[in-house]
This record gives sequence, C-alpha cells and structure tokens, in this order.
Amino acid sequence: MLKKLYDDLKEVIMLPGISGYEDAVRDYVRKYVGKNFKTEEDAIGNLILNMGGSAKTQGRGPGSGKGPSIAVVAHMDEVGMVVSNILDSGNIKFKVIGGICDQMLAARAVEVHTNKGIVRGAVGFNAPHLSIGRDPKEIITWDKLVIDIGTRSKKETEALGVKFLDPVIIKKDYFEVNKKMVCSRALDNRVGVTALLKLFDNLKKLKFKGKVSLIWSVQEEIGLRGATVIANTMNFDYVIALDTYSTTDSPGLEKFYQPVFLGKGPVLRLVDVRMIASPKFRKLIDKVTKVEKIPLQYGITGGSTDGAAIQTSGALTMPIGIPMRYTHSATEMVHLDDLDNLIKLLTATVKNIQK
Repeated sequence: MLKKLYDDLKEVIMLPGISGYEDAVRDYVRKYVGKNFKTEEDAIGNLILNMGGSAKTQGRGPGSGKGPSIAVVAHMDEVGMVVSNILDSGNIKFKVIGGICDQMLAARAVEVHTNKGIVRGAVGFNAPHLSIGRDPKEIITWDKLVIDIGTRSKKETEALGVKFLDPVIIKKDYFEVNKKMVCSRALDNRVGVTALLKLFDNLKKLKFKGKVSLIWSVQEEIGLRGATVIANTMNFDYVIALDTYSTTDSPGLEKFYQPVFLGKGPVLRLVDVRMIASPKFRKLIDKVTKVEKIPLQYGITGGSTDGAAIQTSGALTMPIGIPMRYTHSATEMVHLDDLDNLIKLLTATVKNIQK
C-alpha cells in the first residue's frame, strides 16, 4: 500500500468541512503550505496560492508576458447537514446541505460541531416492531428525521453547546479495502484537496515563466459558488478542476455510460450536464500521459464540477476526476493508485505548460 499517501489522505478526510463551513480544511492547507508561501483568502472563502506571476483580476497570464497561466482547483467542502431547529424534546431538526439522498440518512451516526466541541448522536430510525400502519421499508425524507443526542429538553441540548446553524457531519470511518483501496465519507473531494497539496510539494522549488495558481475552493456542493467567484475575478489560460468521478463499475449499475474503473488511472471528464471539456487541452494532456506513461481514462457522466463555472471565464478547461464508487454516501471508495497517478499527471502537465 502507498502508506504515506494513505495516512495523508486520512488526515484531510477526517477534517469537518460542509459547504460554507470549510474553516478546518482551509486552516489545514494554510499550515501545510507554511509561512514561506503566501496564501490569499477571497470574500467567499476560496484559498489561493500563487506561484510565479500575479493572478490578479486584470488581464490574462502572469502580467509579465513571459509565460502562460494555469490554475488547478479542488473544492474543500463536503455534503452534510446544519442544525435548523432544537425541539422542546431536545431532539435536533436539520437541513441537508448538498446532494445527500434521503435513503442514506436514517440510522446514521452523526457529529454536531459546536463551539464547545463535538456532540455525537444518531439520526433516529424507529424499530420496525413499532411501525404500525406504515411500511417499515418506506424511505423517510430528511425533513421528517431528527438527530437524537440523548437529551430530554431544549435546555439540556443547548447546555451541551448545540445551537442553531451548527454544522453536522455524518460520522467518518476511514479504512483500507483490498490493500490499495480506501473507503470513507468525504472522499469527495478530499482526494482532490490532497492531490493539490502533493502538487504543491512537487512544484514549490521550481521557477516558472508564467504563473501557477493552486486554488482550494468552497461551496461546490451547493452550486459551484466558490468557482463562480473565481471565474468572475481571475483570468487564466488553462484550468484543471479536480474532483471525484462516479464510476459505473460498481455492482447493480446499468452500463449506460462507458465504464470507468477504479485502479485504471485518473479520468478526463469530457462531458457532463454543465460543460464540455476543451478539446485542445485534452490533446495536450494526452501527449503528456503518453510520454510519462501515466494511465488515463475518459468519461461522460452526470453532475458537474468547478470547471463548469470557471470555463465561462474563457480558459481552456479540463475537469480531471478520481474514479469513485458510491458518491455522496457514507462509504465512498477510491483506489490509491489513481490518486498517485493523478498527482503525477498534474505535475507533468503543469511542467509541460510552463516550459
């Protein structure tokens, strides 16, 4: 197993960071980058690290005219919930943040992140023995569910530090599957965050003719909000959007899309519901992978990425994904070889563009 990558990914995975509450992830990235590299945080919360030329709003390229500009973007946020009300019974009502399906919420262990620390509880699911007049197999929608933290009054719940708008995450269990695969909640998109950190490690001692901007974005899961701000305030020649890619190689799926497999390399997300990737950029990446002998897959899929928003700024844009099973569930699954090869692909592509 790629032990170091496994451990580093776990460290990032376990950080809480639902959309709009990405503080812990952002702080981790700042600390990882260190004081020798200046990061900037924009008004919405995107964290930007510029290497080489300036990435300000005026003009395209580094400002010096000596080389191209490229941005590599990975969103920090994960799907989750937020406290929407505390009932007189002490139970907590919540609102879903991002695309969580109702059928995966009931009977889940959760963590409420408060100013006093983590408060653990469970999304209640009444026993089938008590389901009189109701089909016990019926899917209960999120608005009918409550979080039980073991209290019996609103006052007792508030005494534990729980308050309106506190973020709630589904409890994470990070573990190895068949030696080179990992399973956890929030692999979407902490694999991208980790890849971007490793790309930083590979580039930090190099000098560029143009500019390279590494961007950890926010609020992707609720409509590419952070990426939209980037599109409106920054200009680049090339943009790579890092994310996960929902595979069709998992059990029970019809092969409507061309299959993409775990362990066979990162995937170019060429078509989804909101964008068509830049053909010119694809040709460049194809050449890089052939020279460097990096495995690569190609995909058409649903959903979208930060690339769809940033492409509107006029940049050549390519979303690159890590194949993943069971997206937005508590048991997302990826292959570490794919993450390792993604890091190699990003490093080689940035160096090629900056020659």
